Amino acid sequence: MSASSAKPTNKGSKIARNSAARLLAVQAVYQMFKNDQSADTVVTEFIEHRTGHDIDGDEFVQPEVELFKNIVTGVAENQEQLETLVMANRGEKAQESLIKTEALLQSIFLCGSFELMAHQSVDFPIIISDYLHVTHAFYEEGEAKLVNALLDSVRKVTRE
Repeated sequence: MSASSAKPTNKGSKIARNSAARLLAVQAVYQMFKNDQSADTVVTEFIEHRTGHDIDGDEFVQPEVELFKNIVTGVAENQEQLETLVMANRGEKAQESLIKTEALLQSIFLCGSFELMAHQSVDFPIIISDYLHVTHAFYEEGEAKLVNALLDSVRKVTRE
């Protein structure tokens, strides 16, 4: 793609770009788990092939690339700690192994937990709300309630 045909990197408001980055990060982490790929490989693929393009004539908000990269690499670098954090905050009814949790739901848990832990300057309701929107894009109400409860519990132990 030539420089003259490149899409602007700031398409959409900052809020919309951050939301798009969170959705894309969940998809990238999911792909990382399902295909046993490194964070660097997935980040590069997503940036080169899944951002800044119209899909079937629909124009999508350009994700905030730095936030996207930060979440994906942060999950990869802190996966063991995040899995422990998620398991400790799942509640008694959901104590089955995180490995048995569907990979997409696991990706939402880990991305949201990473952000709550690492992005202390971002108000937690913004983070939780965006991950609830991500959850609603793929699931019905039950999973959204589970994500909300888990992320709220994680918030209580990662923030003062």
